[in-house]
Amino acid sequence: MNELYLKIIAAVAPAVVLAVTLIRKDRRPEPLKWLLAAIGLGVLAGPAVILIGNLVLPDIPADTFMGAFLTSFVNAAIPEEMLKFLALYLIASQCRHFDEVFDCVVYAVCIGMGFAGLENILYLIGSDDEWLVVGVARALLSVPAHYFFAVIMGSFFALGWFDRGNRKFYHTAALLLPIVVYGLYDTLCFSISLDTDFSALLLLAFFVGFRYIRRYVKSLTRSMLKLDEYGTE
Repeated sequence: MNELYLKIIAAVAPAVVLAVTLIRKDRRPEPLKWLLAAIGLGVLAGPAVILIGNLVLPDIPADTFMGAFLTSFVNAAIPEEMLKFLALYLIASQCRHFDEVFDCVVYAVCIGMGFAGLENILYLIGSDDEWLVVGVARALLSVPAHYFFAVIMGSFFALGWFDRGNRKFYHTAALLLPIVVYGLYDTLCFSISLDTDFSALLLLAFFVGFRYIRRYVKSLTRSMLKLDEYGTE
């Protein structure tokens, strides 16, 4: 098989597995065309982020801790999560099947995995002989991280969508929390290689934080499912 096809399969597979795993938890599955629409919006967010980065955002060197921090938030977390939020809002306002709390999580994850899949393809195509190592590392860390950001966004978006009295508060959280988590995640990734004296400590902080966010996302997923269950009793 052509190496390009192998790279594409390796890039897309982890995103597909995570999206399908979450979709299967939904008691009333969403229509395929809307799931594909959400994935498509996530894919479109990729070139939109690149365009914004080239036209608007500053080129910040990431060779210092502050540079890594600013790059992580300004060039990655803020534009990417804002576009994902807008995509989720568009789906919510147009899809008549958007009628359960867990639907928000499902569509948010489809958007996130569409974005992560395209991003993965670009990374692996840009890698040479080490593309398999890059693919494994991203399958274990980067793609699950985008999944975590999506579940957090979808959960708080859901709380606001079905609680109009507190919609502003929850939707602000739906945007800001993924930005903060994403920004800190990327900052640690960039910073680990900057200072050898603290690299071990930063690596430990990274994996402890990753594990905590993973547990938090599992808890959020269960909570959103229970809200739908109790709401139909």
